[in-house]
Amino acid sequence: MQCEQVRESLPSKTERAVELTTEKGASNWLTVIPIKEMNFNLNKREFRDAIKLRYDWEIADLPAMCTCGDLFTVDHAMVCRHGGLIIQRHNEIRDLEAEMLRMVCTDVETEPVLQEITGEELNRGANKAPDARLDVHARGFWDRQQSAFFDVRVCHPNADSYRELSAKQIFQLHENEKKRQYSRRVLEVEQGTFTPLVFTSTGGMADECKRFHSRLAELLALKKGDDYATTIS
Repeated sequence: MQCEQVRESLPSKTERAVELTTEKGASNWLTVIPIKEMNFNLNKREFRDAIKLRYDWEIADLPAMCTCGDLFTVDHAMVCRHGGLIIQRHNEIRDLEAEMLRMVCTDVETEPVLQEITGEELNRGANKAPDARLDVHARGFWDRQQSAFFDVRVCHPNADSYRELSAKQIFQLHENEKKRQYSRRVLEVEQGTFTPLVFTSTGGMADECKRFHSRLAELLALKKGDDYATTIS
């Protein structure tokens, strides 16, 4: 009750920031042991900036203008296509997921090219390009010997186009778009499964992404002989 009263007293932008920090997975980095060998260690400024980003606090010494010519803000930095941040954060997650899949699956590949369409009827909006690629392929993830395809997307929930949407609505929007583009093609042509892995820049995960990591933790725990709770954490 008191928590709700505090939340309702916050400015709308701060209230949204707090809402996003309560998404499953968004707080895990605060309890991770800062192991240098795994690049989990942050310097003082990185840690403080991360806390400020988490609660929508002001960050000092930001430039006035972005290199693209627009006004520079934290939200603009998260969506600007100059400088490579969007590609970098996508590729880091893709490569990490592939690395973990290699521990429990066979035939793991990043950016696999999908087979060409030869008469199969696909839904409206499907990606029919002959050189279409997905982010990761693995065999034996959901079922033995079955091909499983995954595609990563990272969205910024404070982008102007999402201002009126809840986190759940944003996740559904991106999951549905990915499924419309690839689900039928993977099912009909590849005879495999397709799972969209949708994240937010604030650390949250969509439902399909949560199920993926739950299954991944289950397989990792089984292989290493660890308990599930420790592995998923």
